[in-house]
Amino acid sequence: MKFKSLLFSSVLLLSACSVIEDQPLEQETENVEEQTETEAEEQEEVSWEEQMVEKLPETASLDDWNLVLVGPWNELSKDFKPELVEVNNQQEIDARIESAWDAWYQAALEAGHRLFFASGYRSIELQEINFDSTVQQNINAGMSEEEAIEKAKEYLTVPGHSEHHTGLALDIVDEEWIVEGNGLDPEYETQASQQWLVDTMTDFGFILRYPENKEEVTGILYEPWHFRYVGKENAKFIVDHELALEEYIDLLTLRDEMNK
Repeated sequence: MKFKSLLFSSVLLLSACSVIEDQPLEQETENVEEQTETEAEEQEEVSWEEQMVEKLPETASLDDWNLVLVGPWNELSKDFKPELVEVNNQQEIDARIESAWDAWYQAALEAGHRLFFASGYRSIELQEINFDSTVQQNINAGMSEEEAIEKAKEYLTVPGHSEHHTGLALDIVDEEWIVEGNGLDPEYETQASQQWLVDTMTDFGFILRYPENKEEVTGILYEPWHFRYVGKENAKFIVDHELALEEYIDLLTLRDEMNK
């Protein structure tokens, strides 16, 4: 009887030891699996970037004049001034994109859309006037100065950071929209002319500069009226892959680093 009790106790002890030994093994297995999953995710992310880099237009370069990056975090030199030409509504644009704009405008007319060129090139002085005026309007509406400035930054950049300084940015709506008393408003996306502009923009080298759901990347809220010239090949790649200009520039930068 004592022998059976001793044997039973030994079995229990061995079983307990087995459970205790299995616990760290199971934990180690879980840790390895988690590490493997993390590495796989990191590898997948890197692979996506590498795949995108492989697809980039061969001729695209960070030095291209039509890829200059300007925005809340990227200032343009105050003495920067492109060669300008006057187009519709006494607006000015970079002379190098005049033919592209004119072709787009004529195509719009043929499609039944009379476009209204609301804003093109803006000098530093004009940027200051626009920004200060908007801030003052916000203050008059009851905001503190700090709140007024932050509100203004939702759709305007501080002077020196405006894309309009490049002469490559165009604010476009249609004449009917203006006649009805509307302005540069997100609701413009409901108009047939805006849909046509988005559908045809890459054919003429333009992109929607501040697309929806890219606010964290661009630093600017969605603007369905703000178009930017980048060239046909660049525009097609950006739109086909649903990128913001900042993301496209990041990919070109990565390619240059990989090729060093």
